[in-house]
Amino acid sequence: MNQFTLRHRLLLLTLLPSTLIAIALVTYFTISGMRTLEGELRAKGQATVRYLAPISEYGIIAGQIESLYGLAQATVQESGVKAAIIVNQKGRAIAVSGRVSLASESLRSNLQDPGVVAETEQWIAFGAPVRRSLQESDALFESAPVNVNAPPETIGHVFVEFDKSELTSRQQELLVRGLLIVLIGLLVLAVLAIAMADNLARPVMRLVKAVRDMSSGHLDTRVETSSSGELGFLEQGFNDMANHIEEAHQSLHVRIEEATAQLAYQARHDALTGLFNRREFEHRLEQALEAAQAGGDEGTALFIDLDRFKPVNDICGHLAGDELLRQIALLFQGRLREEDTLARLGGDEFGVILANCSGNRARQVAEDLCGLAGAFRFIWQDKVFAIGASIGLTPLNRRVRTINEVMAAGDAACYRAKDSGRNQVCEQEALNTPERRQEGNGWASRIGEALAAGHLQIEAMPLTGLQRECLPGACVELTARLLEPGQPPIALSALIDAAERYDLAPLIDVRFVEVAIKALAEAKRRNKLLNCLVPLSSASLAQRTVIEAIAHELQAQNIEGTGLCLLFSEEVSSQQTSQAIEFSRQARALGCQVGLNDFGGGLSSFSHLRSIAPSCVKLSRSLTRDLGGNRASTALLRAIQEITADQHIFSIADGIEDGQSIDQLKELGISYALGSAVAPCEPFDVWLHGAVLRQL
Repeated sequence: MNQFTLRHRLLLLTLLPSTLIAIALVTYFTISGMRTLEGELRAKGQATVRYLAPISEYGIIAGQIESLYGLAQATVQESGVKAAIIVNQKGRAIAVSGRVSLASESLRSNLQDPGVVAETEQWIAFGAPVRRSLQESDALFESAPVNVNAPPETIGHVFVEFDKSELTSRQQELLVRGLLIVLIGLLVLAVLAIAMADNLARPVMRLVKAVRDMSSGHLDTRVETSSSGELGFLEQGFNDMANHIEEAHQSLHVRIEEATAQLAYQARHDALTGLFNRREFEHRLEQALEAAQAGGDEGTALFIDLDRFKPVNDICGHLAGDELLRQIALLFQGRLREEDTLARLGGDEFGVILANCSGNRARQVAEDLCGLAGAFRFIWQDKVFAIGASIGLTPLNRRVRTINEVMAAGDAACYRAKDSGRNQVCEQEALNTPERRQEGNGWASRIGEALAAGHLQIEAMPLTGLQRECLPGACVELTARLLEPGQPPIALSALIDAAERYDLAPLIDVRFVEVAIKALAEAKRRNKLLNCLVPLSSASLAQRTVIEAIAHELQAQNIEGTGLCLLFSEEVSSQQTSQAIEFSRQARALGCQVGLNDFGGGLSSFSHLRSIAPSCVKLSRSLTRDLGGNRASTALLRAIQEITADQHIFSIADGIEDGQSIDQLKELGISYALGSAVAPCEPFDVWLHGAVLRQL
């Protein structure tokens, strides 16, 4: 089939279906005609014996053989009849005409209805019974009573034989006629198909030849546009295409140059953010080092690792994470100069090369970028995320030899910034740089040892009441630091970040709860009023072990949970709404209070007042940082205070560093304040015994 030309295929496509259809139609009508002829013969035989049987009745009864013989001869005169036989009741032939072929056994058969008696390929015989007909007048002359309902008496039979030769000849004539029709039709169709195939194949072959010439490099090849319809469009289209090929050939070099430029751009830029990629960053970093080593201006490299990026991907999906990276890229670009280089190094890591910028200027740029990331709020559907950035700063001077030293120093400084509490800047010289991952190794064992050996120092941050409607007794918020021998102290935020990576944050939360409940029990035994605010990590809301530990410790100390307020951040309540609501319900069932930390930093803050129903809210530091000079923050604080006071929710201002802010908070109606202007942070045991238990 693959070796056939277009002409052969057109002929085959035209003739084969037509031939099959013609043969099928002629065969169908021929067979139908032959069956019709045979049916007519049978119908004629049935009609003949039905007619002959009644008129033979009187002759058989009266014994008039001559009349019966005359009937037989008249029947034989009919077309196709070869013999007629009339027999009496005993099966004896009394009138015969023509050439009889029936056997004697068939003549003696007792027929009930007219029908076929015998049949061969040359003839067919029909028979019918002759029955006595009883008229009403006859019954008057019968001596015995006549049963009118009795079946008529059979007094004989008539048989008629028909010759099939005429039927066979007519059927053969019909078959020959059908074959002639098929042959003539195929001949006519073949002539038309050949003409059509030539008409279609000739212009196509011209097109094939022209295509071969074009593929051989003859760009001036054209075809004659003599066809009509679709083939005419093809011929004209081929000529138009040939005209455009030369133009396309001339512009091909220009397009190749454009494509090369596009590929070069893609090779140097990140597809998601449009920033430079890691390869281009390292190339420019090497150029900056060469310029510094040659005596040129010194620069600075910044390595930025976004904080709390993973929850965005885990909760909202990678589409949200991609959008966050694009927004952060635009945010950083707005702070940098045109001569600076901003690149995405991979994942949520960015790199910055500050050209001709070092020392305090570079530090200020890094602090600005850190502040921008800390104040940025990423909104995705109904969720709000606080991000932040940990930044490692590395000078680019003539003492640095290779970019590997710069990358290692920046990586280590960035990790130290993240390890020290996130959203801050750490500087690292590119000389004798320790490996980044060595600083982070062993966190799981360090946290476990700190809890077992008592290296986790629980500290107190006292609250002071600013209004008359405050809770009776002392109020304190618990915090902690990790104090390891020979190591600098690690803040609670950095400790919780590391603990969450190893699923150990609930252990620290349980330690907070145990210390707070024991303090409440001791204050109760000495008839002192105490209220403890205990911060909880996001992981504790999803683990039932924490609420079970609270219930067990309350039962062990035989106290109610009235003075215990469990704090979790507003961001957690936005991301884990159902878990936060269920945890709040279980905590209130134990008699504990629930509070929201970092309140007012997102758009959905007020919706949490209804779903979580907290007893207190700890205001976001972004609202109290510029209390005196930011009218928008003051107005928002006033609105929060009015709404929370209307729902009998205490408000707490955090990070208060001066007495003037305390006076402004009192005027706004804020319930509590804590910070260095209120009381210093000190070990919890020292504060408990000094400020609560020893008071008269």
